[in-house]
Amino acid sequence: MALSGMLGDLSTAFRAPQPQWERALLQVLTESFGFHATQNEFFRAQCEAAALPPSATFTRADLCRIPLLPVNLFKRPDAHVLLTAPLEDIETEIRSTGTSGVPSVARRDVATVTRVALAILGTYREFFQLSHGAGLLLCPSTAEAPEMGMVKVFNVLNGLFDDHAYLVDDYAFDADQARAYLERWDGEMTRHVVGPPFLIGRFLRYLELEDHRIRLDPESLVITLGGWKRYDGESISREEFNAKCTAYLGVPASRVRDMYGMIESNMLAVECENHRKHVPPWCYVSIRDVTDLSIELPPGRTGAIAVLDALNTSYPGFLLSDDIGEVDETPCSCGRTGQSVRFLRRRQGAELGCCAVSIEKFLDAREITLECRLDPAGA
Repeated sequence: MALSGMLGDLSTAFRAPQPQWERALLQVLTESFGFHATQNEFFRAQCEAAALPPSATFTRADLCRIPLLPVNLFKRPDAHVLLTAPLEDIETEIRSTGTSGVPSVARRDVATVTRVALAILGTYREFFQLSHGAGLLLCPSTAEAPEMGMVKVFNVLNGLFDDHAYLVDDYAFDADQARAYLERWDGEMTRHVVGPPFLIGRFLRYLELEDHRIRLDPESLVITLGGWKRYDGESISREEFNAKCTAYLGVPASRVRDMYGMIESNMLAVECENHRKHVPPWCYVSIRDVTDLSIELPPGRTGAIAVLDALNTSYPGFLLSDDIGEVDETPCSCGRTGQSVRFLRRRQGAELGCCAVSIEKFLDAREITLECRLDPAGA
């Protein structure tokens, strides 16, 4: 199945038999590799160092040979070197929250934005079946944080709601106002709560302290994206979070759905009712040995999360994250096949991963080449 076929029929793509899933995945990743290895000088330098020509084809075992771009490169001021697309084709820039002090900046061109819009909207329909209702979004609006990746992803949900409200300003909100919004639509619309876990957790604590219980609707969802640990180190237990959603919002654990992604990648892995985060069929999650990143670990083993994403045309979507986790390829009772990913923690310690050809070395080589072209006689 080609990439267009996947985007056009997500239900079939997510449920393809495992051999068919693997063949389709290899096809779209091989095409993406060839495109970037041909069009992107910096990525081609990495491929040449790995003895991989742009015409290379891959088996499942070969995917770990594709050069990875560590996500810390997107924090650099010269990160434009990573681009395959020309700067004039860049349509949007998305930034991380910058909790480490320096935000990542990921640029998307026109083709990537179109693909991602189709992918995210289709993924929401596949997992949530939303087409109506009222959404309480406990996060900033896109007007207040237009470059924040988390906000962009949540904003796609708005087209599926009949009504929505953003109640967060500078990561603070009036809990009474949030409660009033949910109670306003009681009996009229299915109500949903959307936001990062720590902000929804703050609302749950308010309800707990007030000893106030809201009974949402049978089809209500609590949808989360973002870290389960705040910037101040306070962590949130998923089990406790689910229990409070049931106790104070009347939403069962099966309808509390978390998502995993990172702004540098277009992958959004969404939980099914079994709380398995399913990797979209155009992406492959490769778990690497943190002591030797060339080694891919088998499913069930814990290591560094690498994401191979076929959607991206703006830069190579072959990324080494700062996250630690594992993948599962066993059948899920929801009927979806392929991989599911489990995020465990952020990596701690020294920087992980580097390119075979650093940005500095690449830029130096280009400058030397340019000088030679300008003055071939060396005068």
